[in-house]
Amino acid sequence: MNLEARKVMSSLRQKLVVFALVMAILVPKSDAKCDFKAIFNFGDSNSDTGGFWAAFPAERPPNGMTYFKKPAGRATDGRLIIDFLAQALGLPFLSPYLQSIGSDYRHGANFATLASTVRLPHTSLFVTGVSPFSLAIQLNQMKQFKAKVDELHSSGKANLPPPNIFGKSLYTFYIGQNDFTGNLASLGINGVKQFLPELVSQIASTIKEIYALGGRTFLVLNLAPIGCYPAFLVELPHSVSDIDSSGCMISYNKAVVDYNYMLKEALKETRKDIPDANIIYADIHSVMLELFQHPSSHGILL
Repeated sequence: MNLEARKVMSSLRQKLVVFALVMAILVPKSDAKCDFKAIFNFGDSNSDTGGFWAAFPAERPPNGMTYFKKPAGRATDGRLIIDFLAQALGLPFLSPYLQSIGSDYRHGANFATLASTVRLPHTSLFVTGVSPFSLAIQLNQMKQFKAKVDELHSSGKANLPPPNIFGKSLYTFYIGQNDFTGNLASLGINGVKQFLPELVSQIASTIKEIYALGGRTFLVLNLAPIGCYPAFLVELPHSVSDIDSSGCMISYNKAVVDYNYMLKEALKETRKDIPDANIIYADIHSVMLELFQHPSSHGILL
């Protein structure tokens, strides 16, 4: 993909973020405003701003080349959706929770790490490449962060937020892709489908736990059409009959659609349990699928 195409995709992602924030205001019974004081993010490489490479330093170019002009902790050559979101809210880029030097947590923290999963991994990073920082670990890090903020507030630590910030923050989730892709080769598509309910249930329970900590506004991104990703088209087994007119794998994309439906329904039920919370389901799947199906319509030249 050329530089101009990357700029177009970045612009579309930014529009998605703005749309999601507008939806936060329009959610029924919502008192949400786009005046968030901080963002706390949970996720994988799609939103990791440096956590993984803070824990396992090995980052190299071309990461960061188009915007930061150097590796900047992201598994991409530019910015991520979480970066555009922070900029749209007038907040600085999120510091990774695992980064001990140069971090500023006054406006939130990023618990995401590359290769993270929703489920607890039953393997090692050095065996299969799966991050040890699953969603449950990220939640525990969030709890520890809040406890330290409460404890150290009176000491006037300059790079920490005030204790009352947690009810004025946006909590974002972009995770689950690695639960799919990390098991497809060994379990197959039918095997992966069996634990989809577990994934959405854990995301919903995590939201409830953060709600108990004071969180009130949650933005949950669904999964993109992984059956269109070039790397997976090469790596994952499939037949010619499983390829649609856009060159995407039908069965894998259908599994993602099933997961996204389960996630949407789980969030709907979660709203009933915590009715004064604002829980927004962001459909990035449709945006990404449109890019894959009609790239030239959006200025992307292949």
